[in-house]
Amino acid sequence: MGVITISREPCSGGSQIAEGVASELGWSVAHKKTIEDVLVQYGFVGLKDAYDSMPNFWSRFDDETKRVVEMFDRVVKAMARTGNVVIMGRGAFRVLAGCRDVLHVRIKASFAQRVSTFMKRYGTYDREYAESAIRDADRLRATYLELHYGAKADSAQGFDLVIDTGKISPAAAVPLIVGASRSMIFSSPLDAESSASIEVDKVLLSAVSRVLE
Repeated sequence: MGVITISREPCSGGSQIAEGVASELGWSVAHKKTIEDVLVQYGFVGLKDAYDSMPNFWSRFDDETKRVVEMFDRVVKAMARTGNVVIMGRGAFRVLAGCRDVLHVRIKASFAQRVSTFMKRYGTYDREYAESAIRDADRLRATYLELHYGAKADSAQGFDLVIDTGKISPAAAVPLIVGASRSMIFSSPLDAESSASIEVDKVLLSAVSRVLE
């Protein structure tokens, strides 16, 4: 079993890399919708409507937001306990920071490159709009990480591998991550916790298994 978390800057190629890594390893990919599906299976109904209807939901720190973040954290732990999964975003690198068998990867790219990618992806020639969209996404991510996990979005701390897709293409990044994951057993401290030892609610674990299958 193995677990990889991928934290990526918007439009840096992180999603493409995550899919490629999972395909190469024969693992599942878990993203925001996967977690939503697990929580619906678990009985946490009305989740999507709860935060999609509220502006800047993830940058808030009230009881409702904290409850959703706590549930997301529980799902991330259950996914790690299940194993053979690439978990995208959602602060997973912080949630699973103490696990010796989890590889934490950060995908980054220059602001200019990400703006160009945004323009191509969404078919817009409005660079000012694209720049504003990327800045807003960066700001929301930074606020979310700092409020809920005390982490700096632009820090390499907490990551085992940082890849700049302005220098290393997403296609080239895939074998680097796969190789790093396969070598983890030889380089990780044996006194650290493993993902297999995470305590998880059995009902939640069952919901995770059904969704990942």
